Order: sequence, then C-alpha cells, then structure tokens
Amino acid sequence: MPSTESVTRMPCGGSRVRSASVHGGVALTLSAVVAVLAACGTGGAPESATSASVAPPAQTPGVPESPRPAPNVSPSVSASPPAGAPTAKPLPGARTVTGRASSVSGTTDEATLTAYAAMADRAVAAVEQHWTRDWPGRVTLVAPADLTQFREQTGRADDVSQVAAITDGPLDAEGRATADRVVLNPEAFARLTPEGRQFVITHESTHVALRSSLPGAAPLWLVEGFADHVGYAGSSRSRAELAAGLLEKVRAGQGPTRLPTQGDFDPSQGEIAPAYLASWLAVDLIVRRYGEAALQRFYVASTVNASPAQADTAMDAAFREVLGTTRAEFTTQWLAELRRLAG
Repeated sequence: MPSTESVTRMPCGGSRVRSASVHGGVALTLSAVVAVLAACGTGGAPESATSASVAPPAQTPGVPESPRPAPNVSPSVSASPPAGAPTAKPLPGARTVTGRASSVSGTTDEATLTAYAAMADRAVAAVEQHWTRDWPGRVTLVAPADLTQFREQTGRADDVSQVAAITDGPLDAEGRATADRVVLNPEAFARLTPEGRQFVITHESTHVALRSSLPGAAPLWLVEGFADHVGYAGSSRSRAELAAGLLEKVRAGQGPTRLPTQGDFDPSQGEIAPAYLASWLAVDLIVRRYGEAALQRFYVASTVNASPAQADTAMDAAFREVLGTTRAEFTTQWLAELRRLAG
C-alpha cells in the first residue's frame, strides 16, 4: 500500500495501498488496492488514475502488460474488519517456499513462490532501513492460484478486481498485531509489473512491521504516508514525477487544503490516489526537515490504541513535542511545498 525494495524505477502499473484504521478488536485487516494503473515507458512515472492518456508500455517477456489507467477508479474496500474475525485457515494444497526473512505459501507454481519470497526479503530489508523498533523481521505471504481461493482466504465476496493484496491477522489485548499475513490477489497482482508487485509487498510489509511493534494506530495519512515513504525510497524518480497526478490537481486549483483525513481514503467518496500522494509528500517533508529518526518518534507519539479522534489529539501533541511546530504551521509549509513542486 500500500508500500518497497530497492527499485531503480517506480512500478509500471503502479499501485496504491489502502489500510483499515483499526483501534481495538480482535483482528487487523489491511488492503492493498490497485487504484492507479499507470503505464510507463523507459522514463515514465506512476500517474494519477485521471491521467489516462499515457501509452501502454512495451510488453516485457514473461510480464503481464499493465493496463492503461481508467478515470475515477473507486475500488471497494471495507473500512474495518468485522468484530471477531475468524483465525486464518490454511490454504489447501499449498506448498511453502522459505526465504531469508519470508515464508510464502501458495498453490501457484514454485518459481512464482520463489520470486515472491525474494521480493518479501527485499521488502523486509527496506523496512528495516526506515523502522528501528523491534519487530519479528519476517513477512508471511499467501499466494492463491485463483480468485476463488483468494476469496476463501480473505472472506471477500465483493468486487476485488482492484485489490492487489490483503493483510490480516489477530490482535493481542493491547491492540498489537501478532501474526499478520499478506494474501495476494492473483488476478490483480498479475496485472502489475515486477516493480509494481515489489511496491505492494514492501508497502504491506511496512504495515506488518509497524503494527507488530506498536499497539493501536496513527492517523491514516501518517500510516499510509509512512508506508509509501518506504516504498518510494528506492526510486530514482523525482518527487515531482512520482506525484504528477496530485500536482496536476494543484496546478488546476483542485489540490488539498488540509492534511488528508480518513474520509479521503474512502473510495466511495471519490478518487483516492491523490490522498496517498499527498500523505507521502507530507511524510517526505518531515524527513527532509527533521530527519528519519524524528519521523519515527513522531509516528510513535501519534499512535494510540483508541479512537481516530484520540489519535488526532496525540498527533497534535507530537507536532509540538517532537517536531517543535503545530499542525497548522506544518500544513502551511506542506501546502507551499505542493505549490512549489507543481510550479
């Protein structure tokens, strides 16, 4: 989610990742949603779902072609798991491939499972460069061979054509995830290039790491922006290129006026890709002004096992106590940065 590894270019057929904000309960569900399916060539960068004029890339041998982006993509994602979600059941007939820091079980072919394990190993290495708190340092992937198995594993009966992966797992009494797994949607995942798949796995691995080491949740813009920060860290593309879709809106006078709220990530309310890019650029600004260590402290201080409103209150205190500013002052600086990049 979204998010990634050491990639030299961003995903062709890029993905956006959406996470449920869960405070309490017995299960955690995160969904990697393909809300941006931008094509790219030798120098292309991911674009907003509204940028539908980009030509599809040349087909890479053995890699499914990335579809052209469609306007107003609005994938369906539940905001939170049902209370008392059942414990994950094993995937019948699955074989398992073990990597250095990963375990991949699936009913697809062994070569694919091995490739996913390598991606998960790279994802864990990327996460550990940006998150220094203790966590298990391993990621578990489930790779069903078909959509029916994916639905059986995740309990999803709705339209999951835009959902690349779902992360779920039980929470302990303090609200900390204890046994997360990332379930890959074989149909949506097949539409991504290798870079796109790596981005999804790294983004989701970031969520796994943070939720296993911290109880509760931070405000959603910070959760998603942090995961994208890790995902984009290996890219050689500029911020302006990566955030092209959002910056188009800023130039048109339709950019954000405040930090994204939970409703901005709700696909039923409209296009969600700009909220992810806006969140990432906010986190990126924190890193450039205050450093990676300060970002981690800010994230920890903003995380509570309580309501989203209480997380917002904790975040306001973190702006003052960790960054020495206020939400209003930071928002002004961030909006100025968006206008500068757009200009």
